[in-house]
Amino acid sequence: MTTGPADNLGYTSQEIGARLGASTNAFDSDKPIGAREIAAIREAGITRIEVLSHLPPCHFKYRDRAQVSEIMRETKSQGVSIVSMHCPALLFNSDDETVRKGAVEEGLVVARVAEEMGAGLMVGHFGFDEHSEKTVTEMLEGLEGSSLKLADENVTGPDEDLANYVALVDRVGSDRFGMVVDVGHTRDPDGVNPFVKKDHARGTLAQCGSRLIHLHLHDFTDKDHIVPLEGDLQWDEVFAALRDVDYKGLFMFEARYPAARAKHSPEYVLRKTAEFPDAFVRRYGVV
Repeated sequence: MTTGPADNLGYTSQEIGARLGASTNAFDSDKPIGAREIAAIREAGITRIEVLSHLPPCHFKYRDRAQVSEIMRETKSQGVSIVSMHCPALLFNSDDETVRKGAVEEGLVVARVAEEMGAGLMVGHFGFDEHSEKTVTEMLEGLEGSSLKLADENVTGPDEDLANYVALVDRVGSDRFGMVVDVGHTRDPDGVNPFVKKDHARGTLAQCGSRLIHLHLHDFTDKDHIVPLEGDLQWDEVFAALRDVDYKGLFMFEARYPAARAKHSPEYVLRKTAEFPDAFVRRYGVV
């Protein structure tokens, strides 16, 4: 592995690799994952996993005890760890109190499964309004005594300014709650992803400061979740911003689609994710 620092960034491929992880988003969403998929991640050279758990149909069902047990056995066997879990898109910020309370209850079920599987963090689309604040506060109370952290992920939309998520983290004011930025979901007022804009991507991410505790990384073209370094993302600015804020979390990749291939291939996606540290340093230079 190349270990020289990238120009003006200070990141080495070894340093990036030591904090690299991959989401199970690389696999088909409607086919159950199990021992075979965990083994494929390990074969690619990746040892940190985020389990994607969306509403059915989904490849991981957190209420399926057989599937949970199979994955836990295989991760232990393969020497890999589940570091985070992506919660389903429950209606956490509903203005209907019955619906919102139901989402909190279900979210706590997911959180407890995440903790059982060894995750230290659960990602959720909590939103950023007063309903979101109430939900996060209640979930943190429900997880009293747990070391599990909650992270609020931005979603695609015209009002999805990262400043709104910054404000929510500040209002909640808990060391067990922070932000996860998905670099494909953010939009400027012009409708363009700021992370593809030169001299703009760095400042966009840096505004999150110490509130940033997790990432969803992938490339971006006319859609997101592209294999890294196959799209238009300003990767050098993204990593410069991570240095700016002294980011301590993982470099979690949520890639799924090869940019130049018609067919989805989990093996290709995982291989390119594992190769990212060296490829990043090769592209942006070594001092």
